[in-house]
Amino acid sequence: MEIIAALARRPDGASLASLSRDLALPKTSLFNLLRALEHDSYVVNSRGAYRLGAATLRLGSMISGSEPSWRKIGVLLPGLAARCGETALLAVPTEDRQEVLYVDIADGPEAIRFAAVVGTRRPLYSTAAGRIVLAFSDDTFVQAYLAAARRRAYTPRTTTDRQALRKAIDDVRRNGVAETRDQSVVGLWGFGAPVFDARHQLVAAVMIAAPAERARLKRPQLVASLRRAGEEMSRILGLTGAYIDAA
Repeated sequence: MEIIAALARRPDGASLASLSRDLALPKTSLFNLLRALEHDSYVVNSRGAYRLGAATLRLGSMISGSEPSWRKIGVLLPGLAARCGETALLAVPTEDRQEVLYVDIADGPEAIRFAAVVGTRRPLYSTAAGRIVLAFSDDTFVQAYLAAARRRAYTPRTTTDRQALRKAIDDVRRNGVAETRDQSVVGLWGFGAPVFDARHQLVAAVMIAAPAERARLKRPQLVASLRRAGEEMSRILGLTGAYIDAA
């Protein structure tokens, strides 16, 4: 439990050596304890950095429901970024549900990568996270949004046509993953997946953003990893049953 508490204070992860110093435990004994915790998913090891795992987060979610849902799952972003080699983001709808807000970001390891800052707001129609919000909202909201939203063309390829957007939203709802290429920034490919709570209500979108050429080469890996991350985050928040409902 002291290991769990120490990692809770270190959301960016901690090495075996630093944990050994913090807890005044020999590395050998600590390593064996970490292996046992890792076996049952209470701890995960990503590139030598130990972080809280899904089982611990699920337990914490059952114990305390006072903090925003996205804070309970953002700890999984660094692992997703490490697995994909690209920037991972968590976005939530704004209060008026007209935009998405980036609330947590884990930078990818590449020198050339998508860079964003927490607090950035983006429109729904031209971003992967925004299309996730549209796809998993009720049809009344979607129709009202498409009828009223001012749809600016950020690039020559930005989709602004209402019917084309409606089709894209339906595709996301069916597939469970949103993809946007050159929609907000030329050369950027974004992927998004939904995060649901126990009532199957959308609470966030988890994203991967990458330069288009790299994304093209490893698209199947990115889509599969993102979908798994979205489902894992949803399970932590209490989702049972199907992650994406069959069409």
